[in-house]
Amino acid sequence: MNDSENLPTSGYVVDIDSESDFTAVRADNGFTNISECYVSKSGHARLFTAVRYGKRYVLKCLKTDFRYTPVYCQALMKEFEIGLQLDHPNICRTISMEQVGDLGECIVMEYVDGETLESAVTSGKLTEDMVVKIACQLLDAMEYMHAKHIVHRDIKPSNIMLTHRGGDVKLIDFGLSDSETFCVLKIPAGTRGYMAPEQLQPDAKSDPCADIFSFGKVLEYMAGAVHSKRLARIGQKCSDENRMRRPSDMDTIRRMLDSTGNWHVALNALLVAVALALMVAIAAMTYGREDASEESVPADSVVEGGVNKVVDSAYW
Repeated sequence: MNDSENLPTSGYVVDIDSESDFTAVRADNGFTNISECYVSKSGHARLFTAVRYGKRYVLKCLKTDFRYTPVYCQALMKEFEIGLQLDHPNICRTISMEQVGDLGECIVMEYVDGETLESAVTSGKLTEDMVVKIACQLLDAMEYMHAKHIVHRDIKPSNIMLTHRGGDVKLIDFGLSDSETFCVLKIPAGTRGYMAPEQLQPDAKSDPCADIFSFGKVLEYMAGAVHSKRLARIGQKCSDENRMRRPSDMDTIRRMLDSTGNWHVALNALLVAVALALMVAIAAMTYGREDASEESVPADSVVEGGVNKVVDSAYW
């Protein structure tokens, strides 16, 4: 028999029974390092970061004073159910609703490693190209939501995250969002300054056009940071107080943004064409002069043997 057949099979060389105990009850649904990161001053929610199995999450729950108030519990559940329907790369992902220790019912959400648009503008990091990229990704997220008959109702710089890696948009906070499938909490909602005028009416219905108004205000805000009059004009069209004068869909806004970028391309092409035309004209003029100099012209005298002789005095 070969000696190699007597060797043990692959495995740990020591007993590891005492290394871990997976039968033990995991407290707080397995979340550790729970730390409060945000408390709404005027609202009913607070946010925590937590770690489970080495991955970081965000937990959203009610403040202690609102935890047993039915309408706020209903609002939290509505936010969870709406968020759970959304699966888009530019929208913060909602994962589950769980009971977490003393926090009570919590919405478990994706942790976004980044900063808010508000913070990015304040720090002066934005460029015009970045603004166009942010606007386009935000339009993608809005188009996806509206196709599912969901209206965010609170699009503003503090609810738009930009990832540290890539600067991609993540739309967050669906606490005021609404959908056609719900018949509760239909009261006006939003943030003044970013809220469409029609949304202030007591009988206002959730309208995707209201999100377009908020988008326009956000675009104006970013355009001011990069001193772009062209982007500011697009933002003003989107946030027109008369909803009938706003762009009716995302494709229209995209074409407006594309034309903004193509303006530079067209200008550069025009300058190149003008430069080429000038080069051709200069070359033609130079060639014409050379031809003219080679043509024979009447002369009034010729030189023979170093002595001038008159040919025709009429040329004098």
